[in-house]
Amino acid sequence: MNPSVRTQSVISGLRVSVVAAVLIMALLVQLQLFGVRYAFSLPGLIQMFVIWLLSLPATYFYIKSNLDKALILKVAAPLAIAVTAAGLLYTALTGELQGLELIVLGYLFEPIAGISIFLTLREFSPESYMFIVGAFAYTYGLPLYFFDFGYLAIIGDAVKLSGLLILIRRLSR
Repeated sequence: MNPSVRTQSVISGLRVSVVAAVLIMALLVQLQLFGVRYAFSLPGLIQMFVIWLLSLPATYFYIKSNLDKALILKVAAPLAIAVTAAGLLYTALTGELQGLELIVLGYLFEPIAGISIFLTLREFSPESYMFIVGAFAYTYGLPLYFFDFGYLAIIGDAVKLSGLLILIRRLSR
């Protein structure tokens, strides 16, 4: 791993990402069980808002980490945060499906932002492949919820979560 990378900041970002991944998993399962309409309920909106809030410290820690190809993260993460915020606000105010579509659009930038993390950690830990593959599977499985088939997103988030936990353990040694 590049010696200029700030390992503690990476670990902090990964820890925030683990908390988010667990909350995302709970939301994904609820969406699969109760349908997309759950996202418009107060509990669903609160869950999505808390997950969105976690993107702020995670992005801060990752930017502070001095990752390889950090420009990818510095462009994609703020785009994801901004578009997702607009989608959350639109969903909360109107209860219309376009808000959820904006949230999904915002999330398309998440695995792109994760490329910086992957490129930094891939030589150090082969488990970083689990993280990036899981992130892409989760993200690109999100639109399938509109067709009542969220299983790809759930599996992707589980793989991503497993990769994150392994990365934290490896980096903490």
